[in-house]
Amino acid sequence: MNMKQKKKAPHSDLETILPMLMGVWRRLHKESGPPDRLQTREFRRVVSAVQALRDGLEGSKSLFGKNYFSDPELLGAYLLYQWVVHYQQGLSLLNELPIIPKRVLDVCSGPAAFSFAALKHGAKQLFATDQNMQALELGAEICGRYGLPMTIRKWDCLEKPIPISGEFELIILGYCLEELFPSNQSQWNEKQNQFVLSLLDRLTPQGFLLIVDGSFGDTNKRILELRDYCVKAGVPVQAPCVWQGMCPVVQVKGSPCYAQREFEKPFLIKEIQRACSINLGSLKMSYLILKSPKSSWPQLPDRAFYRVISPPVEGFQGQRYYLCGKDGKKNLGSRLTEQTSENKAFDYLKRGELISIENPLENKHSLDIIQGTKLVVEAACGKPIPEIVPEEDEDEYS
Repeated sequence: MNMKQKKKAPHSDLETILPMLMGVWRRLHKESGPPDRLQTREFRRVVSAVQALRDGLEGSKSLFGKNYFSDPELLGAYLLYQWVVHYQQGLSLLNELPIIPKRVLDVCSGPAAFSFAALKHGAKQLFATDQNMQALELGAEICGRYGLPMTIRKWDCLEKPIPISGEFELIILGYCLEELFPSNQSQWNEKQNQFVLSLLDRLTPQGFLLIVDGSFGDTNKRILELRDYCVKAGVPVQAPCVWQGMCPVVQVKGSPCYAQREFEKPFLIKEIQRACSINLGSLKMSYLILKSPKSSWPQLPDRAFYRVISPPVEGFQGQRYYLCGKDGKKNLGSRLTEQTSENKAFDYLKRGELISIENPLENKHSLDIIQGTKLVVEAACGKPIPEIVPEEDEDEYS
């Protein structure tokens, strides 16, 4: 058995993509203007629509259950702000897969931000589906102008079966569970869970289901509870969890568990954030990468692995981090005034990294670095875990 690594992650190339998005926005609204910037009246129009879209999806949630991409203003707002956010999230999360999936299905894709990320990641056959054909056509136009092939299918996923035959190495479900299954509807939980299981049934034995959603409290809790349901149903988790039991933070009020990644912000994105008073310095999202039910949990080397699930927390004992690992939830600090070469990584830990720890001082749920403790970052944010791959599966992981 061997530990395999993928090729280098793709670059975001936003300096090329953002002018393309502006061009698509202008064709949608039948406007003309400079190729690399918005004019003042255009910018104000976009800002107003971004504010309305954010309120309808994150604030009042008045857009849930509605075909809001039928409104050109909201569709255009998504193209010039949320598309860029979701695309970068997709690039980061897809890099955690141990394979480069070739046949991909994007469910409720809208203008195909996650589809674009999957194509950049190396997908060869991608199917984007949504109830709104105009959003799909815009997504296909963006991909086509970049030279990436994509097939689009109109699909009402709550009413009809998947309109594409065969199995997939990856299915993407991005920012749609709350919209498809609002928590104020009867039996939303059961319907959501069955829908997810139906998607898992369409994976190849080595396939993955990527679920991405927001980091806010109720949304985050929904993803964690879905994770527990799937684990109980025998579905293995690829990421972010290495703990195979029930999630230790689900029942703890005010204890979220979400990912945080670097956010590349071109000038237009910074200006939209400024005008809309959006205080978002990093990419924050809840996510799950589930494996096919025909597969098994990733096999890791025989070390104590933990996922860092918090930023540094200052306390009377100094800086500490919350961890979740093979033996549940822990917190990590240091008893050293200066870290040694074996544990220097403690000074630079980031939420989302996978670490291993050897010879710490243990006290119930606390771990402390002392002389002789070894701390290694085994997988940085947006990198696959160092799993051991059986020889018969090596071709899939190469």
